[in-house]
Amino acid sequence: MTSNQWAASSKECTAFSNEQPVTSNEQRIKNSCNPQSAISNQQSPIRYHICSTAFGYTAILFQTEPFLVKRIYLPHSQKKILKMQIQKTGPAKPGHTRAVLNMCKDIQAYFEGDPIKAPWKFLDISGLTPLQRLVLETVSNVPNGEVRSYGQIAAHVGHPRACRFVGTTLARNPFPILIPCHRIVRADGSPGGFYGGTDLKKRMLLLEKRSPASIM
Repeated sequence: MTSNQWAASSKECTAFSNEQPVTSNEQRIKNSCNPQSAISNQQSPIRYHICSTAFGYTAILFQTEPFLVKRIYLPHSQKKILKMQIQKTGPAKPGHTRAVLNMCKDIQAYFEGDPIKAPWKFLDISGLTPLQRLVLETVSNVPNGEVRSYGQIAAHVGHPRACRFVGTTLARNPFPILIPCHRIVRADGSPGGFYGGTDLKKRMLLLEKRSPASIM
């Protein structure tokens, strides 16, 4: 994706897309990346697998038949707390499949500096509206080592004044790391909110800037 394709106003906008009503809670959580939003109705057993990475423990929440990823959890230094976060989304037991182990390896490699791509065919996006999906698809195309503003994403999806809609959508992003909501920042270049904390967001951005893929 070229720089011209991303050309958009860097001004912060306040209007919200009329696709969904805005609640006060949605406004409080905008501009963050929260992996604990509601899970869609499950049709098969739900399992989780914890991965140890250079940034801490992450987890993949998934259904087994057919294999679909429900949630990706950002790194945490304590496995116990990560398990508590998982249980807040509903009952799930530990488990793994070959596909989950491969995804875990990709996430581990990411935190060592390798780029990662969203495996869309394995992501459960059934609970998202078409515009929310478009926002996440647009964010997934932001190159490794680069950032975009909320306003730029809003303009790219055809709703240049829908910055808050973009922020709320990213707040509900079920797949952080795979869909890099951490690459979306405020118009002034400051990090903005992030469910894993501003420090983690800065560390992930710094990691990507230092990776060989972003230098080439």
